[in-house]
Amino acid sequence: MIERGIYDVLDATAASKKVTHFSAADDRLWAGVTALMASETITLESASRYDFYVLKGSLESDDTAPMMQGAFASRCVPGTLRAGEGGATVFVYRERSPQTCETVTQSAADRTWHAARAAGMRVAPLSESGHRLTLVEWEPGARTREHDHPRGEEIFVLSGELRSQDARYPSGTWLRLHPGSRHEPFAEVPTVIMLRNGHLGAADSFDRASLS
Repeated sequence: MIERGIYDVLDATAASKKVTHFSAADDRLWAGVTALMASETITLESASRYDFYVLKGSLESDDTAPMMQGAFASRCVPGTLRAGEGGATVFVYRERSPQTCETVTQSAADRTWHAARAAGMRVAPLSESGHRLTLVEWEPGARTREHDHPRGEEIFVLSGELRSQDARYPSGTWLRLHPGSRHEPFAEVPTVIMLRNGHLGAADSFDRASLS
């Protein structure tokens, strides 16, 4: 089973603190996009892990430098993050009661890219805490063989367009592949995705996002 959600990148000027839910709001493993006006905040719950990727604008906190567009961060303690003067649009992943978690702050400039096993692809690690989280860059023509993910996978298309068979997944698309789901992704244009795998189990159920 594959769940799918979409964030309309052309509608980023919507009302204050607009939230696009990719999965149900009360999911143990929630994913979505939050758009904040200047100085608005995101509240971090206790006993939860938050992963942030800044799509636009900047996020700030009292203990770190501003996180600009392209920055990634993981947080595991209660608190708040606020948008900078120009506001912020942020992809957010929240995991309640995580088994492991570490605090991470990584700017786009500090990111290290490595050649992937598949031709025409590069990867940049974001986090290895609890499960693997990476960025994957695809050159036009890059593809993988058909495969499955025994412990599931999530994909968020940051730029370009990911394809699989007859399906097209443009920028702003979120996919959740439950354990056993198969796909054969490829790209015909330069594409960057965020990839999360090894974190889903059969007991996890999600009932909001559309199924494909």
